[in-house]
Amino acid sequence: MIKLGRVARRRQFGLLSFFFALAAALICTWTMAAQSTSPEKSAILAHLSFAISWYQRITGLDVTAGQPSDVLYLEDARTSAAGALRLAFQASQAQAALLAQKKAAGAGAATAPSSAASGPQAPITQAIANANNRISQIQTQLADLDKQIGRTSGNKREQMFSQREALQGELDLEHTILDSLQKIASVTTENGGGTGLAGQINQLKQSVPEVFAPAAKETKKEPAASTVQASKSSRAQNAGLFGQTSILLSQMRDIHDIDQLISQTAHLRDTADKLDAPLRDSLKSLVQQGRDLVNQPPASSAAQVAATHQKFEDLKMQFQQLAAAAVPLRQEMILLDQCRGDLRQWRSSIETAYGRVLRSLLTRVIVILIALGFVFFLSEMWRRGAYRYVREPRRRHQLMLIRRFVTAFLMMMVIVLGFVTEFSSLATFAGFLTAGIAVALQTLILSTAAYFFLIGRYGVRVGDRITVQGIAGQPITGDVIEIGLIRLYLLELAGTGIDLHPTGRVVVFSNSVMFQATPFFKQLPGAAYAWHEVAVTLAPEGNHAAVEQKLLAAVNAVYAHYRPSIDRQHAGVERALGTSLAVPEPNAKLHFADSGLEFVLRYPVEIQRSAEIDDEITRTLMEVIGSDPELKASVAGSPKLRAAIKA
Repeated sequence: MIKLGRVARRRQFGLLSFFFALAAALICTWTMAAQSTSPEKSAILAHLSFAISWYQRITGLDVTAGQPSDVLYLEDARTSAAGALRLAFQASQAQAALLAQKKAAGAGAATAPSSAASGPQAPITQAIANANNRISQIQTQLADLDKQIGRTSGNKREQMFSQREALQGELDLEHTILDSLQKIASVTTENGGGTGLAGQINQLKQSVPEVFAPAAKETKKEPAASTVQASKSSRAQNAGLFGQTSILLSQMRDIHDIDQLISQTAHLRDTADKLDAPLRDSLKSLVQQGRDLVNQPPASSAAQVAATHQKFEDLKMQFQQLAAAAVPLRQEMILLDQCRGDLRQWRSSIETAYGRVLRSLLTRVIVILIALGFVFFLSEMWRRGAYRYVREPRRRHQLMLIRRFVTAFLMMMVIVLGFVTEFSSLATFAGFLTAGIAVALQTLILSTAAYFFLIGRYGVRVGDRITVQGIAGQPITGDVIEIGLIRLYLLELAGTGIDLHPTGRVVVFSNSVMFQATPFFKQLPGAAYAWHEVAVTLAPEGNHAAVEQKLLAAVNAVYAHYRPSIDRQHAGVERALGTSLAVPEPNAKLHFADSGLEFVLRYPVEIQRSAEIDDEITRTLMEVIGSDPELKASVAGSPKLRAAIKA
């Protein structure tokens, strides 16, 4: 029974050991989390992260901002940045080793230096070792108990069997505990490289593999050298106004980026100096301790000599460990100063190129403004000369029209030559464009050329009456009212013989009609009226004078209702054309027709109300003829309404 009690206590001890192992794992996890939030570790990781981002920004800079020789500044800056980043990793790894050594020393001297359980996995490793020891002890007890069972018999043998079963159960429990501890240890071992400071430094190191590659320098020279021929400063010499403005803005952006990099370089150096400050203090303290040992009185015994020698060895080891972290930091700061100097030289070169491009841009703008001012000056002199020396309004208008064309052409040429980048490309493009225009706009070109023939000394003047061969060979006669650069405007006339009258339409020809006939018709500008006729066949023995007088009076009575509208349109036409025209009003004439003597009464009508006006005039004439016997006897047939123009 005593042995069974011991077995139960052993089981309780095993369970306590298992829970101790789990508690140790939790303590390990908490310790690792505490390590991840320590100020020293945060400062080291922040320094590395900032150094990596700073290095990546330098490698992403564009070398084409300034002169072609700026590739040297960029290559030197990239080389210094890569060296500084390598030294930053070297110093961080040494600092991580120092921090690990300090934590291991702070855990106490109970742990052996050669033990593999020095670190955050120490509690789990110790629990595994204890479990293995207990398993070995239980297995030894089981082996002794099996020998005793073979030599005993009776009740004592049964007690030994019970004791053996208890030991076997305890052995199974210990194996279960050992298996759980080994699983925890395996997970901790797998994740330990990524959660510790050294593991995190290695992970950051993998983000910039090109820095630690053997041929990192050779792989960067070729791309930088390939951009020398395409520098922005060299392109600005042949660029136009838009191109120089774009290059100028790009250089301003590059200067801003370099300023930011210079500021980041200074900040990175400050962080490196802050990390180096405690190491410098520690090194100074070790040097002072060494000097104090040297200044001590000489040792009088072998034991004192050995102790002094051991102190010097300890100081030497500590100095080497601190120097392994301090020296790379100091070298990193030197390279950062060199990199900042290269960036400043590069910025100075870009500023020089920026000033050159800015002066070129301002010069081009001033030249364009002077050229435009000269064109405006010529245009103004042209205008004043035309108003001073040309008295004829139409001729003056023609000269002003040519002035606008020439001024627009010269301004377009100045702007194109000022904004264009490649003159050779422009000449080639202009050649193809001119050929295409000549083919597609040949009629327009012919019309423009014919304009100068029309306004020549023996050409056509406004007010001249001309006849042009129209569509289907039908001649069109009219008075010239406008001669444009492209088109010719005629006031159409219709009638028989010498009895011509305006039809209310304007015939518009292309000026190229001098070479080929392509006329078209257009209503008189500002006029919306046309001419209609009333034809009445008269009896030979009738009172023709009375017919003319009474019918004309009847038409005038109707015309009086809408005459103000016709007068307004007529006044608008005269203002638009700048010339005097005959006032539109009803008129009557007698002439011989195939049917005999015919009385024709012509009157203007509003185009929009032509049907209404014709109906009113028809009813008025019928009432006048029906109510007057003399008129009724003089008229041989019913009045006929027709348009004054036959086309």
